[in-house]
Amino acid sequence: MDVMVGRFAAQLVRPNTTKFAWPAVLLPELFATQVHLRVAAGYLASLGWEVYVPDLRPAAVPAVASALGRIRFADTLALAEEMLAALGRDAVVLGHGIGGLLALKLAERAHVRAGVAFAPLAPGFRSPLFIRAGNLLPMWRRYPLRPPVGRMLFELMADAEPFQRDQLIQALTPGAAALALDVARGEVAFARGESAAPRLIVAGDSDIFAPHHRVERFAASIGAKFVTLAGRGHWIIAGRALERAINETQRFLVRALGQELLLLYPDEFRPGESPAADGEDDS
Repeated sequence: MDVMVGRFAAQLVRPNTTKFAWPAVLLPELFATQVHLRVAAGYLASLGWEVYVPDLRPAAVPAVASALGRIRFADTLALAEEMLAALGRDAVVLGHGIGGLLALKLAERAHVRAGVAFAPLAPGFRSPLFIRAGNLLPMWRRYPLRPPVGRMLFELMADAEPFQRDQLIQALTPGAAALALDVARGEVAFARGESAAPRLIVAGDSDIFAPHHRVERFAASIGAKFVTLAGRGHWIIAGRALERAINETQRFLVRALGQELLLLYPDEFRPGESPAADGEDDS
């Protein structure tokens, strides 16, 4: 379902029965869009999550190369904060790649109950996701970056199901040069330990875009729980890696947030009622 959250368009995926007190907000990787998060959003909804996938490209930003290229990490973070404020509810924020870094940063905000990063790019690492010959001039001039091609594109989509790949490739979009450089230069500061809500990082041990040892070191530096998916690369938000990534997330959130996370009374029932309140006998 397409909805508006403040000035932001978002896709809302509702479960048959809402089981959790707060919605999940999903944020994409550099070059990715809402299309790339559909499978993850659907899986979360099947578990009982109400899921929002916002488009953080506001109408106020002109659709010209120079505007997109100059958008920085702080600018995107501000847009995400605005969207969450417009949502008007506490939320759990999850993200992939750079979206994962945004989720970890947003966990420092009072209205975010937890932040989960799937294969986040490692701050201070010049990732081959965007550092390549074809992007050197656009990066220098702060023009939009081109999505991966050739071997890098194959590596990016390796964990996606084969029938999904053509659609995912066609949906890739130019990325913000300044934002990518902020991450590559390690210019984003993260709060440590108890200064933030509970945080989880899930990463594949075969990810060339966010090397495992760098991401593990980053997780330790901010006090985030770290989970490794053996034999998996960067695209752990779909395909065979998704189920384990979400299951690890679910386990972490239930343990970290406790009973407060769980809706004791699903949407269709109210306190004092039960599934048998209409006179039917469950026995």
